[in-house]
Amino acid sequence: MNAIKYLSVLTLPVLLFGCSSGSHVVTGQQLPELEVEQVTVFEEAPAFDYKVIGTVRASSDNGFTEDSRKEKATQELKEQAAKIGANGVILDEVTQLSFRRLGTGVGISAGSGGGIGTSIGSSFSFPTTEAKGTAIFYETDSVK
Repeated sequence: MNAIKYLSVLTLPVLLFGCSSGSHVVTGQQLPELEVEQVTVFEEAPAFDYKVIGTVRASSDNGFTEDSRKEKATQELKEQAAKIGANGVILDEVTQLSFRRLGTGVGISAGSGGGIGTSIGSSFSFPTTEAKGTAIFYETDSVK
């Protein structure tokens, strides 16, 4: 039973911090929210006309490879863009960051003649991917 307690102390940080997060800033006219599936990601600015709705940012430390973290950060960019009515995101920057560290520790001790001591410690490191993009809206019938 004690092993379960110790294991939960060690895995809790992974559950709490192994995720994606994002934000958006509206710089143009916000439109009604869209479904995430309606948002397209462009590696570079498209040749057709579009309106800039805002900027979106995302980060992810969830995944064992750079590609999986980039995929999760890109998905978060799409979610942020959909919230402000953008149906496209132009990737401006994708950065692989060094490890972010997280540590936990538990300790018990007693004194005054009889010495009792227990300790457990752990440290986790998470590489993180950060992505930044321009949220755009374009008429889908103009793209063929």
